[in-house]
Amino acid sequence: MSALTQSRNTPSVFGDRLEPPVAAATRIHQGSLVCLDTAGNAVPAATATGLKAIGRSGETADNSGGVAGAVRVLVEPGVFRWANSAGADAIDRGHIGRLCWIVDDQTVAATPAGGTRSPAGTVWDVDALGVWVRSGPAETAAAGGTVHLTVAVPSLVGADAGVVRVPSPVAGTVTAIRTVLNGALATGDATLTAKIGATAITGGVVTIAQSGSAAGVTDAALPTAARTVAAGDALSLTVGGANTASVSATAIIEITV
Repeated sequence: MSALTQSRNTPSVFGDRLEPPVAAATRIHQGSLVCLDTAGNAVPAATATGLKAIGRSGETADNSGGVAGAVRVLVEPGVFRWANSAGADAIDRGHIGRLCWIVDDQTVAATPAGGTRSPAGTVWDVDALGVWVRSGPAETAAAGGTVHLTVAVPSLVGADAGVVRVPSPVAGTVTAIRTVLNGALATGDATLTAKIGATAITGGVVTIAQSGSAAGVTDAALPTAARTVAAGDALSLTVGGANTASVSATAIIEITV
């Protein structure tokens, strides 16, 4: 469309409420944490990936017998108090300003549980009764995405057992470690073992084969457990293997937030 040449009656809505369609065969309780699924329909918050927390339900919406969009639900973005988790998942005041994660439609946790939970929003405050969380479309947009940390590995000589370290700028889940060689290996393979602090990441060992090695060859590891990282945690790569050539590599640590 072209630029305006006269006044325009531009529609508007209040920014303090949404009315998304409810997913098929779904009931949402008043006062619950509400998410959008991958199709953009409203569902109760639950332990799952791909959900977008948008706020608190202002009413009960029963679409138990309907198709997607047969009813809509009033949802209010904002700061709301939810139940806290326990043990390693408990949220304390040190988490204020960080993301927290969905357990169910009234409970949040400090960790993404190995990448199985979606973000609930940002921790606003913590008290004896629960966790105050700021949730809404803007929070969800800020929470999504992947961070890539570039790490230079100066030498892949296994006997040196060199270690390179980098602090994580975000909380999230380490989903991949990828490498590219800057030259050929000699004698044997090289390995890079990824750790969070002193804990080795399960499935986090990149093996770089000597056979066929050359500048530009890429390898990767896809972690499966012990991969949850907090902002400020030390991520490290420890060199191992039988390679004797002083060849460098560049590594990328992929963190999903």
